[in-house]
Amino acid sequence: MAKDISRRSFLKGGLAVGAMAAMSGATLASAEEKPVYKNSSKWVVASQNVEWSEEHDIIICGYGMAGTAAYIEAYEIDHNVDVAIYDNSDEANAGGQAIASGQCVIFVDPNDLETWRTYMRAMNEPHVIPEEDFNWLTNEFATDLEWIQAALEPVGYEVGYSGGGALRWGTLLVEFPDLPGSDFVGATGHFRDKNGGKAFENGGCWNGFDKAARHRGAKPQYQHRVCCLVQDAITKKVEGVGVEKADGTVFYSKARKGVLLCTGGYEGDMEMYRNFNGGDRIYNGGSPYVKGDGIKMQMAIGAQMWHMDGQTMSCGYFHGIKVPDFETTFIRQFYMAHGGWMEVAKDGTRYYDEARSYQRQHMKYYEHGKYVDVQIARMQPVHMIMDDNCFKAQPLVNAWIGWPVTCRNPYAWSADNSVELEKGWIVKADTIEELAEKIGKDPVALKAEVEKYNAMVDAGADTDFGRDITTMAKIEQGPFYAIEEVPAMPACSGGAKRNIKGEVLNWDNEPIEGLYSAGELGSLVCNLYQNGTYLHEAICSARAAIDTMLGGRADIKPTTGGGASAPWAEAADGDYSVMCQGLHDPFEVIFTIKDKKLVEIKVGEGRANMFMTDEQFAEFTKAIIDTQSMGVDAVAGATVDCEAIAGGIMTAFSHKTS
Repeated sequence: MAKDISRRSFLKGGLAVGAMAAMSGATLASAEEKPVYKNSSKWVVASQNVEWSEEHDIIICGYGMAGTAAYIEAYEIDHNVDVAIYDNSDEANAGGQAIASGQCVIFVDPNDLETWRTYMRAMNEPHVIPEEDFNWLTNEFATDLEWIQAALEPVGYEVGYSGGGALRWGTLLVEFPDLPGSDFVGATGHFRDKNGGKAFENGGCWNGFDKAARHRGAKPQYQHRVCCLVQDAITKKVEGVGVEKADGTVFYSKARKGVLLCTGGYEGDMEMYRNFNGGDRIYNGGSPYVKGDGIKMQMAIGAQMWHMDGQTMSCGYFHGIKVPDFETTFIRQFYMAHGGWMEVAKDGTRYYDEARSYQRQHMKYYEHGKYVDVQIARMQPVHMIMDDNCFKAQPLVNAWIGWPVTCRNPYAWSADNSVELEKGWIVKADTIEELAEKIGKDPVALKAEVEKYNAMVDAGADTDFGRDITTMAKIEQGPFYAIEEVPAMPACSGGAKRNIKGEVLNWDNEPIEGLYSAGELGSLVCNLYQNGTYLHEAICSARAAIDTMLGGRADIKPTTGGGASAPWAEAADGDYSVMCQGLHDPFEVIFTIKDKKLVEIKVGEGRANMFMTDEQFAEFTKAIIDTQSMGVDAVAGATVDCEAIAGGIMTAFSHKTS
């Protein structure tokens, strides 16, 4: 076992999680035996009507980013605290929305805190966050890096950064450069295995915290869905929860110090989308186990709801591809290798510049002095139309974001889309008119739109929406294909309002005794979303709730610093080839070592899959070679490929010693 980072000794055997076995026969008392509390719903029941099967100090509902952080904090405050963890998913698909995320955690230079606050206030507009809450959250982003490093250290994980190497302020993608304060000094981090972990690897942040929590004794109980809060009918205190097991039986678990809801948002409930956002066809881009249960329980108990639908949908309407075989969506490629494609709305016409890099602003675009959502939710049904050249050029979906490709058993979309065509996920036709008939659009209108698009390609300018002509090619080589695109949400911030202690508030801004929340459920993010905010907020909000319950704050210190500056320092002479994953398909990078020094970096196969130019590649790799260090900045405009190359270095030189 790795060395413990606490000042106290590690207790052998971990915590007494779930020490009392659940009584499988425990069910809600019938109305004939005990009348149900008249103000209860199926999401809240009265404690006077239940029999407790388990009792713990703290109950954590949900085991994503917030749930793991909460357990670590609880253990570090008190090794003897009794914590039960219930999670709706099966163990193979654990991790919640954190698994499907881009694995970014934002950090802010403490010396530039006020500039960061200016930027975040601008992102929140027109909403106003209570000043105490706002100052607390922004300060946490600037001060808890040491705690995170210490939490990860005993399991061999570390905080890595954009561009690789140790912490360097300024290495981050600022999503909204037009806003005041956007020049704040910060860094984009991720959590990776020190032993060759890749930069921003799928599920890396949750993987690290899951290992860190289990190291401290966490024993999450999977396929245990928290189905209701249990509240005292007289005092209104939340005393515990009802838990539904995989076999459908329900037992009741009591919490002596508090119930912490870490159940995420409502991405998996389309009815809630219709009610709160007005979109009848918005799909979940993340975990299929995130169903809005925490929100339903909070609403049933009278909590004050906020941020259910901001001016924009925070994390954004990504362009999803929903297929029958998966409950949640794939995410359409951000960068298409061939330009012979366009997107059309219900009437068969284009409605925006479909090739712009909207994902760099979480699917927003700047118009008339405001950032607004891409319009896919209001244009349904939307279809991507392409010719045979485009169809065969690359997979139509991303390989690094979206549940079907980031879960524990990821789906490998075929390189030329042929397998998915055979599955019936893609529509094929010999003519544009026939294609239109198959997808329910007007053949005359779609044919005219394709001809108009082709004419603009010939003319060298998109006069309708200003699409970069270098991303366009004529849609002319049959057969032709279509795939439907739906608005897909990887995260949303709605939920009950909470204070800086993690306490859930009622409509009088008073804490509901015994009830806490953390993470995405009731997030302080209320309008625009800066990359890395959600995962970091999950950590610090979970810590705050646990600190309130246990009356203290964990103080743990890392015993080592950041990553090594030169992972090739002990490598034998020779060439080291590794496949790096950028926004396109993988590309090969070859690193040459001579006399313990990195002397050359060149691209092998897959150069067309890189977004960066030759000049940007030369600038980035020259900086690494000249300094013999990974502590160099990513090249502006090529951050993703720089990150991929940095991750490739870590992979290439794992155990490559002389």
